Amino acid sequence: MVSGVENNVNTTQVQKPLNVGVLTPPNALHKPVLYSDKEADYKFKQIAKDIYDKEHSQKFEDKRKTPLSVKLTLLAAALSGGWIVFKKALKW
Repeated sequence: MVSGVENNVNTTQVQKPLNVGVLTPPNALHKPVLYSDKEADYKFKQIAKDIYDKEHSQKFEDKRKTPLSVKLTLLAAALSGGWIVFKKALKW
């Protein structure tokens, strides 16, 4: 019975000790960028459009199409059902 597995992935890389609980400060503070109202509105609308497009491109209907075999099977079932109904209607 195997009691453990050796991790060989990190053996080729240099292993440095983890800094757990140590916070390293950034090199520089984030400098905010100011936009005019018109430009900010344009950028906001562009971001909203990108998010909307990305969300709607992930829908199941957009990613999957009905296979041709399923369509042909349904067509054959509909035709045979219609043929049976037509033949029954002729007998009456």
